[in-house]
Amino acid sequence: MPSIHIICANCGKSFVAARGEEVTCPYCGKNFTLTELTAQGKIVDADKARSDYATAHGYFDAGDYEMAGIWFGKVRKADPNNFFAEYFYRLSDIRRKRQEGKLCGAEFIMDLLLEPMAKMSYSGQPREICRGFLLNALSETSSLLSALYDTIGAIYGKPEDADSARQEYITMGNDCRRITVADRRIAMLDDEEIGNLVISICETVVKALVRAVSFIPVGKALSQPSAEICSEAKTLYGVFSHFVRSFRPGFTLAGSDAVYAENAAYDEEAVRSIAEYDRINKQNARKGLSTACAQFDDMMYRTRSAFDYVYNTVFVCPGGNAGGESERALLCDALIFAEQIVMPRVYADQDGLTVTAPDFDSLIAFSRKFGAIAEELKALDKQSLDASLEDIYEKICDSVRLAYNAEQPRMRREIDEDCARKNKMYFHYRNLLFGIVSASAFALTRIVPYTGHRKGGRIRLLKAGKQAADDLLYIFGHRLEEIEKVPKFRRLAELYACINTDLKAMA
Repeated sequence: MPSIHIICANCGKSFVAARGEEVTCPYCGKNFTLTELTAQGKIVDADKARSDYATAHGYFDAGDYEMAGIWFGKVRKADPNNFFAEYFYRLSDIRRKRQEGKLCGAEFIMDLLLEPMAKMSYSGQPREICRGFLLNALSETSSLLSALYDTIGAIYGKPEDADSARQEYITMGNDCRRITVADRRIAMLDDEEIGNLVISICETVVKALVRAVSFIPVGKALSQPSAEICSEAKTLYGVFSHFVRSFRPGFTLAGSDAVYAENAAYDEEAVRSIAEYDRINKQNARKGLSTACAQFDDMMYRTRSAFDYVYNTVFVCPGGNAGGESERALLCDALIFAEQIVMPRVYADQDGLTVTAPDFDSLIAFSRKFGAIAEELKALDKQSLDASLEDIYEKICDSVRLAYNAEQPRMRREIDEDCARKNKMYFHYRNLLFGIVSASAFALTRIVPYTGHRKGGRIRLLKAGKQAADDLLYIFGHRLEEIEKVPKFRRLAELYACINTDLKAMA
């Protein structure tokens, strides 16, 4: 008796049964009559489907993807569980669009893989047939996603397109997220070869996420990702990492190697800008002074940018924060840049010396990143961290002490009269002393939470800050209400309390 190809009207699965009026589904056990299955369109003309499929493949192999799509569409309609027809129908559409110069996004590429997979469990095909299909489909998907990644970079390659590129990479990650919730049994993730292909797809996605959050040099400037982009990329990276580890325990998705190299190259430019400013400032440096010039502005921009770049690479980029020599080198670079950021600048004018230093609010914002960098470097190279911190504290202390010692004799002689008259020197001394107090704030454990280094320059710097704060309080007659009237000095009482607390803790 000839057999017929049936799609169960109850569970939707395909099966072959002997031709007869009564039919029982081998999967759900539901009984049907041939008459009602025919009325519902659940009988597949297998011979015609095979013929149409062969015709479709002829067009596909000849590169006529428009006609191939039409014929695969006929097979797809006649036999809804034919996942091969579903796959080639979608692949024909993708290739036709590429012939026309159109870009197919990750959503279409994921449909190419996941829609046929959804039909596999209904097809009744043996495991080996399904496995062979998966190997082919995953390989094609991986190749298409890799090409999409390259295409986004090419289309949005100009600096002004950086934000558009970031959004495209994030969209790619969101569209590919669907693979992480695919039916694991159908996907055969326990198969090593299949698992490797799935991992290659996830690695391409991670490369896209890395690009989304990477700093992009634009001449001297750096294009930086928004906080929203960084947050979304971090979430997506967590999803893909968890997914891969669910079938390949202990596996780490990499992707930031290129970013580490790019960051190191930018750091070299920042280090050169420091050397160039040092050359310009050579004469003044011998007197402990700084020079206001274009090279100084360029150096400060580059070092601030490079410091943020390192933090982003290590702590924000997907796949970063993995330890190793490359990370250690970047963290050591960050300390070099931090020194320039927090170093007080001493300038000479007709009234004497002036000290400028980062304000307390800026230091608090800076400390979040600096603290993370210090803790990470402590784990990788504590000796370098201790040596760098000691060097920074010593340099800051020497700088502010030089300014204080130069101005202190005159200030001691004239301060009472200056305070009474509220003259120009009164305001000069206030600014000088507050600059020294602000400079000492970098030694506070509130700013540098790493407390493994409690001696030497750190304590000397805190003592210098306390001395300047005492003098400043004297100038104000120890009247806090007077101090609070001046916005610039509103944090003085808080700074003074922090300095005293840390000095006691470090005694």
